[in-house]
Amino acid sequence: MLTVQQHSRLGKEILQDCNLAQLTTQQGQHLKQSLWEHGVIVVRKQKLTATQLKDFAIQTFGDSTLGRRPKPLDPEIDPDLQSPGVSILGNPKGISQEVVGKFTWVWHHDKDHLPKTEGLDMNSLYVVMLYGVEIPLEGTDGQPHTTNFLDLVEAYHNLDSQLKQQLEQLSMYHLSPISPQPGEEIPRKLHPIVSTHKVTGRKGLYLGSDTSILLGLEEKLEEAKQYWQNLFGAILDCTPVYAHVWQPGDIVFWDNSQVMHTGMPYDAEKYQRIALRVGVVHNT
Repeated sequence: MLTVQQHSRLGKEILQDCNLAQLTTQQGQHLKQSLWEHGVIVVRKQKLTATQLKDFAIQTFGDSTLGRRPKPLDPEIDPDLQSPGVSILGNPKGISQEVVGKFTWVWHHDKDHLPKTEGLDMNSLYVVMLYGVEIPLEGTDGQPHTTNFLDLVEAYHNLDSQLKQQLEQLSMYHLSPISPQPGEEIPRKLHPIVSTHKVTGRKGLYLGSDTSILLGLEEKLEEAKQYWQNLFGAILDCTPVYAHVWQPGDIVFWDNSQVMHTGMPYDAEKYQRIALRVGVVHNT
């Protein structure tokens, strides 16, 4: 596995000196076109409330059926960081062992609600934006705090032709990482391992996470997990990892039809991290 801070496609910085709370229609179109082209884009030096971030997301990508029900404000967290449909990751209440979002410290796609949502196929354009409000000085490895991304369009083209042909005949079931209510059946949807992007027409891989189940192995879950891990290991061996080094005020956008990502651990007893997350489905 080769890890790079710069990447030929992922992580393009756009809209320098722009305030996303006052984005023009033309700038919004440029942002979306850049996202489809590059898979991961970055807008720096933002200063937004959670409500402004949500309003920007709706204005730019359209309203989403994936919004969360309103919750009472948490009195221990700045109200500017709270809004329905906006998640807070990290340790927003201060230095503490309690970290919201530790489950994201593994490689995955973020199509979290799609298996549960009627009428949305797994190849829907699910866009996530993550706004870094407070950034740790370093991760647990002593390196700058990063989120790491893997280009699955590039990964597909890096595989040998025989494996590509095999994968084009296969599909996986994908589960939502959100735990079901007691007695509720765990929903899952089938998605081809190789699919075509709805805007660019490029072929790429979709792997979900290590809970994904290869079609035909529904009753052999250990074998399904081993298959996924072997395939993902082969992809990591031939595809460089883009590491986004965070600065306060960064908003990183990624298109989950094109990339996987993993959060990186940090010492929550030494540093505070506050990140606001919004996920939307863009209807083309």
